[in-house]
Amino acid sequence: MITAQHLTRTFGRHAALRDVTLSIAPGEMFALIGPDGAGKTTFFRIAAGLLHATGGTLRNESLASFGFVPQRFSLYTDLSIDENIALRAQLYGVPAAVARERASDLLARVGLDRFGSRLAGQLSGGMKQKLALASALVIAPRLLLLDEPTTGVDPLSRREFWAILHRLHHEGLTIVVSTPYMDEAAYATRLGFLHDGRLIASGTRQDVIRTYSRTLLEVRSTDRVAVRARLARVSAVDDVSLFGSVLHIRGAEGIGGELAAIVRDALAGLVAADHVAAIAPSLEDVFVLNGERAERSAGGERAA
Repeated sequence: MITAQHLTRTFGRHAALRDVTLSIAPGEMFALIGPDGAGKTTFFRIAAGLLHATGGTLRNESLASFGFVPQRFSLYTDLSIDENIALRAQLYGVPAAVARERASDLLARVGLDRFGSRLAGQLSGGMKQKLALASALVIAPRLLLLDEPTTGVDPLSRREFWAILHRLHHEGLTIVVSTPYMDEAAYATRLGFLHDGRLIASGTRQDVIRTYSRTLLEVRSTDRVAVRARLARVSAVDDVSLFGSVLHIRGAEGIGGELAAIVRDALAGLVAADHVAAIAPSLEDVFVLNGERAERSAGGERAA
């Protein structure tokens, strides 16, 4: 469906994408994950035909039949929900009767069927994104591109939006979506991590997690400041990160199963021994480690 080979895009002296190679097959839900400035929007704009690559190639087999939901709401705020969808259908040559039938179904699916006469400019952030989705789908695309569709949307609307995408994917629609949120990646069949324009990991969730090469512990403590202070002096500990109400303790390179005993000894009298346990890494753990490696590699290249 989408194939990128050594894709590069520069803006002046800044490289937004650097030698990105990936392939997205029909029927997949592919999530492109990365922080702000990673190059996600640039990738989507090239995939949608809005930008040309500086180097390499990107082939979108569905360029004639795709829907695009950009990060920023781009529909007409002075038109109603119904008018925006009717206009999109007309611009893409969808017969009026077909468009009305599709719009009725789509608005019901996204929960906007009762608000057809409301101006788009009067909608909440979550409702705007649902309208943008319905508008993209009214042309019955083979491929749906969504660039950070839930950024700035409240948690409930985020969950509802992803439930809709999940159903669409299971109905056979190919979906490519970018997000800065690790929890949203759980919906994807495959994912890729972008960092500073580079694709630093890709594959299924388990494929990506298997690239994590460190020992990882979870520490439960109410005095997380004291835990951090003690572990800062332990050479076997490479990183201490807060994950909700617990701490994730990452072992240094080459440190294996002995890390748990080392950490328990360091935290003796502060944290009970059974509050220190080995755990499997999350996607966020993997992303942080790979991002740090990419930063060091880029720093070495700049120094050279």
